[in-house]
Amino acid sequence: MKLELTHTYQCATEALFEFFSQPDRIEEKYSAIGCTKVRILECKQDLDALQLTGKRDVQSNVPSVLKRLLGSENTIKQQERWSSNGEGQFKCDMNVELIGVPIKIRGTMTLVPTEQGCENRIEFQLKSALPFIGNKLSRFACEEIGRMAEAEYQYLQGQLDEVLVE
Repeated sequence: MKLELTHTYQCATEALFEFFSQPDRIEEKYSAIGCTKVRILECKQDLDALQLTGKRDVQSNVPSVLKRLLGSENTIKQQERWSSNGEGQFKCDMNVELIGVPIKIRGTMTLVPTEQGCENRIEFQLKSALPFIGNKLSRFACEEIGRMAEAEYQYLQGQLDEVLVE
């Protein structure tokens, strides 16, 4: 299953990138949108990339058919590798793991300059090999990722509005 989103911002990619690359801003962002036990496990910068690993717990409104498998709270481990092309574009390759849930989630985010600011182009691929309920699990995870991405977008819009006013 594939999920594609585009979020538009009225700022430079460098300003937006701060919210994805600074551990304190990442923790603040996820806490503000309802995640608990938010922690950055790794933040490592080398010559050509920034690598981040974080964990957080997320409450979900799980359909009854998936409750035994998921429960109402899940731990997410997210690994990201950010790189820049040197022209204001930032790309993130990520792996998202729902701890204990048989689903593979891979994705990319690309921060791209536009005439009015920038866009965050997001793409996720989700796959579960479970017989019978794998499609339901992928569909549910896709909906939850979309819900969380929208909450993150609204939070970032508010934070960037505050920065632009200052």
